Amino acid sequence: MPNEFEPITSQEQFDQAIKARIERAQAKAVERFADYDDLKAKADRLDDLERTSKADIDAANERIRELEDAAAKRDEADAVREARDRVSRETGVPASLLQGETEEDMAASAKAINDFALSKAPGYPLDKGGAAKADPAQARRSIEEIRNPAQRVMARAANISLYQ
Repeated sequence: MPNEFEPITSQEQFDQAIKARIERAQAKAVERFADYDDLKAKADRLDDLERTSKADIDAANERIRELEDAAAKRDEADAVREARDRVSRETGVPASLLQGETEEDMAASAKAINDFALSKAPGYPLDKGGAAKADPAQARRSIEEIRNPAQRVMARAANISLYQ
Protein backbone atom coordinates (compact mmCIF):
# COMPACT_ATOMS: atom_id res chain seq x y z
CA MET A 1 0.00 0.00 0.00
CA PRO A 2 1.53 3.19 -1.13
CA ASN A 3 -0.48 5.57 1.16
CA GLU A 4 0.37 3.88 4.32
CA PHE A 5 0.73 6.13 7.32
CA GLU A 6 4.23 6.42 8.67
CA PRO A 7 4.48 7.83 12.14
CA ILE A 8 6.92 10.69 12.76
CA THR A 9 9.61 9.58 15.12
CA SER A 10 12.03 12.52 15.18
CA GLN A 11 11.98 16.29 15.34
CA GLU A 12 13.71 16.53 11.95
CA GLN A 13 10.95 14.47 10.35
CA PHE A 14 8.33 16.67 12.00
CA ASP A 15 10.08 19.88 10.88
CA GLN A 16 10.39 18.57 7.33
CA ALA A 17 6.70 17.63 7.25
CA ILE A 18 5.36 21.02 8.35
CA LYS A 19 8.08 23.28 6.91
CA ALA A 20 6.03 24.17 3.86
CA ARG A 21 2.95 24.91 5.94
CA ILE A 22 4.94 27.17 8.29
CA GLU A 23 6.41 29.07 5.35
CA ARG A 24 2.96 29.63 3.84
CA ALA A 25 1.59 30.86 7.20
CA GLN A 26 4.57 33.20 7.68
CA ALA A 27 4.23 34.60 4.16
CA LYS A 28 0.52 35.15 4.74
CA ALA A 29 1.19 36.90 8.08
CA VAL A 30 3.89 39.10 6.55
CA GLU A 31 1.57 40.00 3.69
CA ARG A 32 -1.34 40.64 6.02
CA PHE A 33 0.62 42.90 8.38
CA ALA A 34 3.02 44.46 5.83
CA ASP A 35 1.41 47.93 6.23
CA TYR A 36 1.26 47.77 10.05
CA ASP A 37 3.91 50.48 10.50
CA ASP A 38 2.12 52.80 8.05
CA LEU A 39 -1.21 52.24 9.75
CA LYS A 40 0.32 52.81 13.20
CA ALA A 41 1.91 56.08 12.00
CA LYS A 42 -1.42 57.21 10.53
CA ALA A 43 -3.24 56.29 13.75
CA ASP A 44 -0.68 58.27 15.76
CA ARG A 45 -1.12 61.31 13.49
CA LEU A 46 -4.89 61.02 13.83
CA ASP A 47 -4.57 60.90 17.62
CA ASP A 48 -2.39 64.02 17.53
CA LEU A 49 -4.90 65.81 15.31
CA GLU A 50 -7.76 64.84 17.61
CA ARG A 51 -5.86 66.16 20.63
CA THR A 52 -5.03 69.47 18.94
CA SER A 53 -8.56 69.76 17.58
CA LYS A 54 -9.99 69.13 21.04
CA ALA A 55 -7.66 71.76 22.50
CA ASP A 56 -8.69 74.24 19.78
CA ILE A 57 -12.37 73.48 20.36
CA ASP A 58 -11.96 73.87 24.12
CA ALA A 59 -10.19 77.21 23.63
CA ALA A 60 -12.90 78.38 21.23
CA ASN A 61 -15.64 77.31 23.65
CA GLU A 62 -13.92 79.19 26.48
CA ARG A 63 -13.69 82.31 24.32
CA ILE A 64 -17.38 81.97 23.42
CA ARG A 65 -18.25 81.75 27.13
CA GLU A 66 -16.16 84.86 27.85
CA LEU A 67 -17.84 86.81 25.04
CA GLU A 68 -21.30 85.70 26.12
CA ASP A 69 -20.55 86.79 29.70
CA ALA A 70 -19.28 90.15 28.49
CA ALA A 71 -22.36 90.61 26.30
CA ALA A 72 -24.65 89.74 29.23
CA LYS A 73 -22.88 92.27 31.47
CA ARG A 74 -23.09 94.91 28.75
CA ASP A 75 -26.80 94.20 28.22
CA GLU A 76 -27.40 94.44 31.97
CA ALA A 77 -25.51 97.75 32.16
CA ASP A 78 -27.50 99.05 29.17
CA ALA A 79 -30.78 98.08 30.84
CA VAL A 80 -29.77 99.86 34.06
CA ARG A 81 -28.70 102.96 32.10
CA GLU A 82 -31.99 102.99 30.15
CA ALA A 83 -33.98 102.66 33.38
CA ARG A 84 -31.94 105.47 34.97
CA ASP A 85 -32.58 107.72 31.95
CA ARG A 86 -36.30 106.88 31.96
CA VAL A 87 -36.66 107.66 35.69
CA SER A 88 -34.65 110.84 35.19
CA ARG A 89 -36.97 112.00 32.39
CA GLU A 90 -40.09 111.11 34.38
CA THR A 91 -39.01 112.77 37.63
CA GLY A 92 -36.74 115.58 36.46
CA VAL A 93 -33.94 114.39 38.73
CA PRO A 94 -30.56 114.16 36.96
CA ALA A 95 -29.59 110.59 36.12
CA SER A 96 -26.20 111.09 37.78
CA LEU A 97 -27.90 111.57 41.16
CA LEU A 98 -30.07 108.45 40.97
CA GLN A 99 -29.08 105.41 43.00
CA GLY A 100 -30.10 101.77 42.65
CA GLU A 101 -29.99 98.94 40.13
CA THR A 102 -33.73 98.51 39.52
CA GLU A 103 -36.21 101.02 38.22
CA GLU A 104 -38.13 100.87 41.52
CA ASP A 105 -34.97 101.67 43.50
CA MET A 106 -34.19 104.56 41.17
CA ALA A 107 -37.75 105.92 41.44
CA ALA A 108 -37.48 105.78 45.25
CA SER A 109 -34.13 107.56 45.04
CA ALA A 110 -35.64 110.25 42.78
CA LYS A 111 -38.56 110.72 45.18
CA ALA A 112 -36.15 111.08 48.11
CA ILE A 113 -34.08 113.66 46.19
CA ASN A 114 -37.18 115.61 45.20
CA ASP A 115 -38.53 115.48 48.76
CA PHE A 116 -35.19 116.74 50.06
CA ALA A 117 -35.06 119.51 47.47
CA LEU A 118 -38.59 120.62 48.27
CA SER A 119 -37.85 120.64 51.99
CA LYS A 120 -34.87 122.93 51.38
CA ALA A 121 -36.69 125.26 48.97
CA PRO A 122 -37.32 128.69 50.43
CA GLY A 123 -40.93 129.66 51.14
CA TYR A 124 -40.59 132.91 49.23
CA PRO A 125 -40.07 133.57 45.52
CA LEU A 126 -36.44 133.53 44.49
CA ASP A 127 -36.83 136.09 41.72
CA LYS A 128 -38.85 138.66 43.67
CA GLY A 129 -41.40 138.79 40.89
CA GLY A 130 -39.07 139.45 37.98
CA ALA A 131 -39.31 135.97 36.49
CA ALA A 132 -43.08 136.15 36.18
CA LYS A 133 -42.65 138.30 33.10
CA ALA A 134 -39.81 136.16 31.69
CA ASP A 135 -40.22 133.54 28.99
CA PRO A 136 -40.85 130.07 30.62
CA ALA A 137 -38.51 128.38 28.12
CA GLN A 138 -35.76 130.87 28.99
CA ALA A 139 -36.33 130.30 32.71
CA ARG A 140 -36.12 126.55 32.22
CA ARG A 141 -32.88 126.90 30.24
CA SER A 142 -31.35 129.06 32.95
CA ILE A 143 -32.25 126.43 35.57
CA GLU A 144 -30.66 123.67 33.46
CA GLU A 145 -27.48 125.74 33.18
CA ILE A 146 -26.93 125.62 36.95
CA ARG A 147 -23.78 123.53 37.40
CA ASN A 148 -24.30 122.37 40.98
CA PRO A 149 -26.68 119.37 40.82
CA ALA A 150 -28.17 120.04 44.26
CA GLN A 151 -28.89 123.70 43.43
CA ARG A 152 -30.28 122.68 40.04
CA VAL A 153 -32.68 120.20 41.71
CA MET A 154 -33.72 122.86 44.22
CA ALA A 155 -34.36 125.33 41.39
CA ARG A 156 -36.41 122.72 39.54
CA ALA A 157 -38.43 122.05 42.67
CA ALA A 158 -38.99 125.76 43.20
CA ASN A 159 -40.16 126.14 39.58
CA ILE A 160 -41.90 122.80 39.22
CA SER A 161 -44.61 124.38 37.05
CA LEU A 162 -42.03 124.76 34.27
CA TYR A 163 -41.57 120.99 34.18
CA GLN A 164 -45.17 119.86 34.21
